[in-house]
Amino acid sequence: MNALLLNTLTLYFRREWQLMFRNTGTLVQPLVFFVIIALLFPFSLPVDLDLLEKIGGGVIWVSAVLATLLSLERMFHGDYLDGTLEQLLIHHRYLPLAVLGKVIAHWSATGLLLSLMSPFLCLAFNVPVEQIWVLFIGLMLGTPSLTLLGAIGAALTVTLHRGGVLIAIIILPLYIPVLIFGAGMLSQQVQGLEILSQIYTLAAILVLALTLAPFAIAAALKATIN
Repeated sequence: MNALLLNTLTLYFRREWQLMFRNTGTLVQPLVFFVIIALLFPFSLPVDLDLLEKIGGGVIWVSAVLATLLSLERMFHGDYLDGTLEQLLIHHRYLPLAVLGKVIAHWSATGLLLSLMSPFLCLAFNVPVEQIWVLFIGLMLGTPSLTLLGAIGAALTVTLHRGGVLIAIIILPLYIPVLIFGAGMLSQQVQGLEILSQIYTLAAILVLALTLAPFAIAAALKATIN
């Protein structure tokens, strides 16, 4: 039974990756948006290295949130149009695992890439080297939660042709704790304070999201499509 569940998770993870590689815009668009939004701030502000250093972490976090939102609208829409979701609803027992595999693949193509790009963006904000790893760890813990929570909004709006604005309205309030603790790690580091509490909180949010979000996404899909 455990092997069957693992196979279901792996199957939908691989399927999602194959679909994303057929449409490279799915991979490139959030990353390009993330970089552009983050770089607008250094170019639009006066040349003040101290100011850039202070706001750099927060700007990169907000850019990551916006880039994640941009990638959510089409997460389930293609499966809805080709009938895949209806087939999944028939085998509803495996629906949470199927959507979890899909969400993990989606994060690896968006949140993971954003996290890997963040150290390079830190150079534009004159962020000290010792703080770059703090930002990176925060994003690696926070972006999976952003994707899992965002997938709930994507499931609720799957039948809408243009549901991006509605997803933002639904999901942004849920993103606030992740943003507060993620961006707060840098300010704590700057002040020489302990950051373990923020790390543990982000990890707890991630564990909670991994545990509950797949069932919430499955329930949202059932309520929306049926």
